[in-house]
Amino acid sequence: MTPESAIKKGKFLEKYVAEQIEQAGLGRARREVGSGSGKRKGDIDSCLEFLIEVKNQENPLWLRSIDQAKRQAEIGNFNSDKWMLVLRDPRSPQANPELYAVIDFNQILDLLKRAKEPKIKSPDREVAWKGRRAVEAVKAFLKEIEK
Repeated sequence: MTPESAIKKGKFLEKYVAEQIEQAGLGRARREVGSGSGKRKGDIDSCLEFLIEVKNQENPLWLRSIDQAKRQAEIGNFNSDKWMLVLRDPRSPQANPELYAVIDFNQILDLLKRAKEPKIKSPDREVAWKGRRAVEAVKAFLKEIEK
């Protein structure tokens, strides 16, 4: 494969990953122009808390790619633990790729823990006041329609 076609394959997958992030409702995402070469590191510019490195390789070099993602997270002013490596399964078609994401194990535990936590740990005073007001309004409404 020529270097030019390898670059095209990489750009295609980066664009595809950015589109998938947006379609999942996770906010704006786009391919980072000149990814890794300038101040901004990573292949995808998004509102996710992870630096995203995308690889479209025929023979994935997992550990080398993980090292690159970690290095770029450190350089790019990210938390060095907040990196994500997205790889295409080389057995899957380019047009409809099977993707795998690799992140630090402690990060997945943190994400799972946060997903289990209630959105509001304990209602604050304002929420409690609004709840009481809503109950009072419903009671007043019920009295009104009973007349």
